[in-house]
Amino acid sequence: MADISLKHVYKRYEDKTEIIKDFSLDIKDKDFVVFVGPSGCGKSTTLRMIAGLEEITDGDLYIDGECVNEVKAADRDIAMVFQNYALYPHMTVAENIGYSLKIARVPKKEIKNQVMAVAKILGLENLLSRRPAELSGGQKQRVAMGRAIVRKPKAFLMDEPLSNLDAKLRNKMRVEIKNLHQELQSTVIYVTHDQTEAMTLGTKIVVMKDGVIQQVASPKELYEKPANTFVAQFIGIPQMNMFEGKVYYSQERFFIKMGDYEIPLKHKVGESLYEKGYIGEEIYIGVRPEDIRIVSKGPMKAEVEVYELLGSEAYVYFRFQGKKMCGKISADIPVKVGDMIEFTFLHDKMHFFDAYRETKI
Repeated sequence: MADISLKHVYKRYEDKTEIIKDFSLDIKDKDFVVFVGPSGCGKSTTLRMIAGLEEITDGDLYIDGECVNEVKAADRDIAMVFQNYALYPHMTVAENIGYSLKIARVPKKEIKNQVMAVAKILGLENLLSRRPAELSGGQKQRVAMGRAIVRKPKAFLMDEPLSNLDAKLRNKMRVEIKNLHQELQSTVIYVTHDQTEAMTLGTKIVVMKDGVIQQVASPKELYEKPANTFVAQFIGIPQMNMFEGKVYYSQERFFIKMGDYEIPLKHKVGESLYEKGYIGEEIYIGVRPEDIRIVSKGPMKAEVEVYELLGSEAYVYFRFQGKKMCGKISADIPVKVGDMIEFTFLHDKMHFFDAYRETKI
């Protein structure tokens, strides 16, 4: 397997359009790294540069300490799994999986043994004589992965491999990919726009926007300590509520004022904001839906506009300070559209961001 390192990598096209900007990242052997971000952020372009399918404009790419900028894709010993499977329709499953070994002139008996071993890992033993047209979407994706695995490459690159599958099959394949990574102990770089895939699969997540890395962190750290407002609102379903307020200190207490409402702050939090010069300054306050609490006598009030029941939980949508907000509550709480609710925030779970730089305070 492989260590992969990108050093100040840029990608520009002939019209001077800059797709990737100063991208630096170290990927350790056996990492499962996920590139995530909105469409057009450059995640697939970065993956293709690692694979050798796109040229690097500036910067360097290292695989196991060797600079591979000028090394052809076929010589990088990296396997790629594409979104559209890219299977040969006239070949059987066994022939598709073993094709790279055939090209490499591996003896037929060895090809058969290796194909059978991979098929067993992926649960394809009973499908080896079928052709792609006879397979389901999930089966085709497993064949595509098998074709990559059989090569025993230094790293696997996966470009939105589950995006063509329905929701139920996507969930199943996520588990299979996670198990596969644990079994093979491989280095995986995975591209997706689906944050659920990113959070459940990755040991390390790279959040991208406009070709720039916004944050690199574990799923837990990304969720609990977002680096800026973009990451805070991109990660999490529903997204983090964000509103404006000013920090004040009066009568030996710290609080945030939002219009007619005041939210008291723990003294330690207030002191930190004071030391950083935010007293009297406007900041952004972020609160995740699950950190909103409906109470009998709360400091804030709002009218419920939308109620979504999701089994044991429900989403409650309402307006606060002119912005639509969402709370995640137990389905046992008797709330309906039109109700006036009183609510508060879990103070330990509030996030504070600089209103101008949009970075975490």
